[in-house]
Amino acid sequence: MCQTTPMQVRVPTRIAILAQTVFYMIATLVDRKERRIRAETGRRTKRARKGPKPCSLHEIELTVSELGLGYESDETVRFRYCSGKCIHERRNYDIKGRRGRDNGKKDKARYAPCCRPTKFEKKMSFFDNKDKFYTIQNVSARACGCV
Repeated sequence: MCQTTPMQVRVPTRIAILAQTVFYMIATLVDRKERRIRAETGRRTKRARKGPKPCSLHEIELTVSELGLGYESDETVRFRYCSGKCIHERRNYDIKGRRGRDNGKKDKARYAPCCRPTKFEKKMSFFDNKDKFYTIQNVSARACGCV
């Protein structure tokens, strides 16, 4: 029967514990990296599957000062704006216009519709921080379209 001293038992045990710790740290780092890659890929494909959002009216509440029009007011207003993608469809005019303009040159500027307000709220009224009354026009959108 082989007898071992306490010193002989400790040395291999310490090395084994150190090796296990290093292995665990490496496995944890690899696992984190794989999860991060999977999460980024998942977000990207999920966004791509949804497709572009069409041009539409959105609404947020903010202070008059946050509108950035130069008025200092803590009063909260509803601000409506247009956002989204406009699908470009070629028309006969676009095809004819392009052929007539070519003259051997590439046309860098191309017609593409933009999501913009087609109607505005008539008036927006508010008090500034010095209790002065203001009315401004055509700030908030009422309807949107591809223009």
